[in-house]
Amino acid sequence: MDNVFHTKLGEGRRVAIPAEVCQKVGLNPGDPVAIEIHEDGLHLVPFLQVVREVQKAFAPYKKPGVSVVDELLRERREEAERENRE
Repeated sequence: MDNVFHTKLGEGRRVAIPAEVCQKVGLNPGDPVAIEIHEDGLHLVPFLQVVREVQKAFAPYKKPGVSVVDELLRERREEAERENRE
């Protein structure tokens, strides 16, 4: 049980994360985190990990050599042109 740490819910329902935990996962004061509710309890996840998981989930839909931003801008311009003609 090397990865089990104990803490208490403090004033204002705040949780202090032990320094050793922060060092192990690279968390610094002020870093955003997400709290996920699961059947087995709460999971505290660094926000950057959440971003990486979302990027990984959408990676199969990325077209090589195509900028999603450029594609979105093109679609919006075409939509604006259609609206202007109406």
